[in-house]
Amino acid sequence: MISLCCPSRGRPEFAKRLVDTANNNSKYTTEFLFYINDDDPKLEEYKDLLDEKYYTIGPNQSTGYSWNQMANRANNDIIMLVGDDVQVLTDHWDDKIKQQYDKFNDKILMVVPSDGRSKGNKNFGDDIKLWPDESLPSGHFALHKNWIKALGYFVPPFFWHFYLDTYTQKVSRKINRCLFLPTVTFKAKKIFDNTHEQVISHLNIAERDRWIWNKVRDRHLNADVDTLRSFIESF
Repeated sequence: MISLCCPSRGRPEFAKRLVDTANNNSKYTTEFLFYINDDDPKLEEYKDLLDEKYYTIGPNQSTGYSWNQMANRANNDIIMLVGDDVQVLTDHWDDKIKQQYDKFNDKILMVVPSDGRSKGNKNFGDDIKLWPDESLPSGHFALHKNWIKALGYFVPPFFWHFYLDTYTQKVSRKINRCLFLPTVTFKAKKIFDNTHEQVISHLNIAERDRWIWNKVRDRHLNADVDTLRSFIESF
């Protein structure tokens, strides 16, 4: 029903926790797609803790590229971008997400579950609603394969790691298809460890992605908006 896609490094116990909490609370069978680096010091621990069918091992690379690769391999129509810090807390979370896609024939929809955080002092409330204006904390989200069919990618390929959720949310809000789902909780807590520091410092990724964001967000973002609108109108 849903494919969970997750690059993971140095956190095998967290990856296992994600699998366990998702499976313990799911209604349907979940597909797990982890991308593990071949130079990960804890590679053998991943092999011990995870079913072999759940992971692919490859070179240390852009997390954005990894998410796009996993999405292309996914067998299910609904694909979720998640981090390895996630714990899935809601019973039948997968069915609750599926029900939102059932409301749209074209399936063009970004579903953002609650992650237990809020930005500033904003209260996002308890209603399931589309969010055309306000930004949401959206570090973890779902898209349908029709999104990939329309745009050619799951997440924008020009970013290495940062702004993937920000860009996708801005696109979905411009077409009024960003849906906050407070009835589903993917609890997450940002972890500051060696893995986090590598992403920040490796190849100057943070500054690189910020530069790209400032250069491409208007031209490419508006082009994606127009493409998705045309796809929706075709239905």
